[in-house]
Amino acid sequence: MRKTLLYILPMWATLALLSGCSTTSHLPEGETLYVGIDKIDYSQVPQHSRKIRRDSVGVITTIGDVVNTVSDVLSGTSSLSDLANVRRDDGDVVVDNSSTADAEGQAVLREALKTAKSEVGAVLAYAPNNALFGSSSLRSPLQFELWFYNMFVNSKGKFGKWMFKNFAGAPVLISTVSPATRVKVAQNTLENYGFFRGKVDYEILPQKNPKKAKIKYNVQVGPLSRLDSIAYLRFTPAQQQLVSSSMDDRLLRSGDAFSVVNLANERTRLGNLFRENGYYYWEDNFTAYKADTLMRRGYVQLQVQPSPMVSERANHPWYMGNVIVAMRRNERDRLDKTRTRRNYTYQYGGNKMPLRANMWRHAITHRHGEPYSMTDQRATLEKLNRIGVFSQLDVNYVPRDTAASCDTLDLYVTALLDKPFNSNLEMNATLKSNDQLGPGLSYTINKINAFRGGEKLSFKIFGSYEWQLHAAKGVKRSQLNSYELGAQLSLHFPRFYAPFISRRRLRFPAETTVAVDVDWRRRSSFFTLVSAGLGLTYNWHKKATVLHELTPLNIDFDNIIHTSDEFKEIMDANPALYTSMRDQYIPSMSYLFTYTSSESHRNSLMIQLFAKEAGNVTSGIFAIAGKKFSQQGKKILGSPFAQFLKTTFEARYSVPFGERFRIATRFFAGAIWSYGNQLVAPYAEQFYVGGANSVRGFAVRSIGPGPYRSDNRKYAYIDQTGDFKLEANAELRMRLFGSLHGAIFADAGNVWLMRDDPMRPNAQISGKNLKYIAVGTGAGLRYDLSFLVLRFDVGIGLHAPYDTGKRGFYNLEKFRDGLNFHFAIGYPF
Repeated sequence: MRKTLLYILPMWATLALLSGCSTTSHLPEGETLYVGIDKIDYSQVPQHSRKIRRDSVGVITTIGDVVNTVSDVLSGTSSLSDLANVRRDDGDVVVDNSSTADAEGQAVLREALKTAKSEVGAVLAYAPNNALFGSSSLRSPLQFELWFYNMFVNSKGKFGKWMFKNFAGAPVLISTVSPATRVKVAQNTLENYGFFRGKVDYEILPQKNPKKAKIKYNVQVGPLSRLDSIAYLRFTPAQQQLVSSSMDDRLLRSGDAFSVVNLANERTRLGNLFRENGYYYWEDNFTAYKADTLMRRGYVQLQVQPSPMVSERANHPWYMGNVIVAMRRNERDRLDKTRTRRNYTYQYGGNKMPLRANMWRHAITHRHGEPYSMTDQRATLEKLNRIGVFSQLDVNYVPRDTAASCDTLDLYVTALLDKPFNSNLEMNATLKSNDQLGPGLSYTINKINAFRGGEKLSFKIFGSYEWQLHAAKGVKRSQLNSYELGAQLSLHFPRFYAPFISRRRLRFPAETTVAVDVDWRRRSSFFTLVSAGLGLTYNWHKKATVLHELTPLNIDFDNIIHTSDEFKEIMDANPALYTSMRDQYIPSMSYLFTYTSSESHRNSLMIQLFAKEAGNVTSGIFAIAGKKFSQQGKKILGSPFAQFLKTTFEARYSVPFGERFRIATRFFAGAIWSYGNQLVAPYAEQFYVGGANSVRGFAVRSIGPGPYRSDNRKYAYIDQTGDFKLEANAELRMRLFGSLHGAIFADAGNVWLMRDDPMRPNAQISGKNLKYIAVGTGAGLRYDLSFLVLRFDVGIGLHAPYDTGKRGFYNLEKFRDGLNFHFAIGYPF
């Protein structure tokens, strides 16, 4: 008790001293400290307060003109004529000239109000000093930033300057918030979403301390203007046909709120539609709007038509012509050779082309005589850059001649190749999910454009030493330290390289990698392992947010060349563990699907699906030779091979709150089923929980499977793996100050077996055994070096899935038994 008081009393004394410091003593003359906003009041402007007089037709050529023109109409300073009096050309498209029912109108109004309030709230929001969760109205009672600011703002000493630089925060002033500017932006925001009669104002609310004040905003929402009839007029016949064929994709519909955001998005949609179908020179601002608000009160009759500024060459489609490629090995290289094949012309120096012709034809997805396509342009640029052999690359689309009737674009590509060799020496520190940390050294040499097809031939040697940061109770960490030496030879192709795939039909980026590797690893006090592998992997993506990875061939061979007596005793006591760790082949195929939301999304989402099979093709070959598919013990060159199916699912979702806070979540589920030749999965393929990137309240491999807990705690971590895994994690991440971030987290999970194991009773997955879940919590600090994140987490175990002799949710025997410290690199998920 005395020791506790010795820690608590100084902390309270420090807080009392700081709380007595003023937060306004060093404000600039005449300034007021901003302490947040009061609740925003919303009210409705009466419908009958609007007067309109008829005037003239207005053409809206920019999105800004939409707001100004219609706002003037609704305020009574101007108006637009009835669209019924406007001449329509043959082929014009008129849609949605009927209004929506009142019930639907109310739904539109509610949705528009909801959106407008959200956007206006975002405009008016401004966090004060030490805001809680980024709130604009809630502040922490502990104003550390301001206390340190007022204590050290005028400090001359080194310590005071250091304290000010690292802990002080400049006071947020009313003048900094600039409420007058914010109400103007908020009013424009209301207009952007169809509330043209809206009004926003503010007042300053002084606090008890006259140097502190809140801001009170009042928002009057005007009547909502909605779209009535929408006509697409005066486009060329070819453009009109494109518009007609894409009407299901339009973003402007009768009854919707008159929204500048939707007008801008529809303009972008039309621009993409035209550029995708040959209109290379079409720009988004070539689409203009004409509106009439007098035909029906509260509604807008809208025309969508080309702007008068559209140039002649933007008004017709362009077709792809010849491709002219000029490539140099270096800047002094003379282009003294020319080679023409079909519609491709290659200019280069030397005896051979630096990059083979088929590489250019594969990378350039445009086809001669076809209309220009924006998608093809993007794919061409991406595939050329992914070849990875250029130090400079320039791509231009040029009309073939200056005649008014010209409709052909020739493609000019100028390329400068990179140096043929490069190498790099890396010194790094690695942290694995099993809590092993250590330095590593690697040297890689690359031959760029090895066979004039953009290939990269790489040879890498590496070595590392890793020690265990945290081990289960009763285990010496030195027993888990490991040494590793290895080498890898790989050949990378910037395309699909397979006899059964036609490369001309693949208009999306793809890669092929063939790799051979060998690895020597020694685990102190246990074993020495030699591994060899051969793999063939394809990567491709049709969308920027979706990545596919297919490994149709992967063969791994593990051979334990030395074991200690301790390791032999462990294997003899656990037959299943011996089967998973003995010498074996793993002939496998796998597929990985990854979806990552685009950077423009406020909330980020990552979904990953993985499937792997091993040994089935091999067992099929043995079955053809006369051995049953389900027969066990079949061998290749004297060693058995694994046979299993494995699948995993992982989802990560994070939501920001203000500028300082973010909630990050993760869910993982995985299962592996071994059958046929071997009923136990290889040890490296099994699942485990605990450690720096898992349930942080427990050490790595210290819980599971199910409620199992070994009597021999010294080696329990070795067999605490499973065939089925569930895990969930959540973190509240916050920026503290500078590059220092903090987090509060909660983790839960466990592993189970797919088959009953007498050595690990009650560990098989079942409905009643799903209740055996490990739960932990904790807090941590993260220091962001921009290129590296250093992480220190303190995990606290709350609930163990095994029997501890204690009842209730918190069932750990001692608090210190559930206390785990994790030093890590990078975020846990």
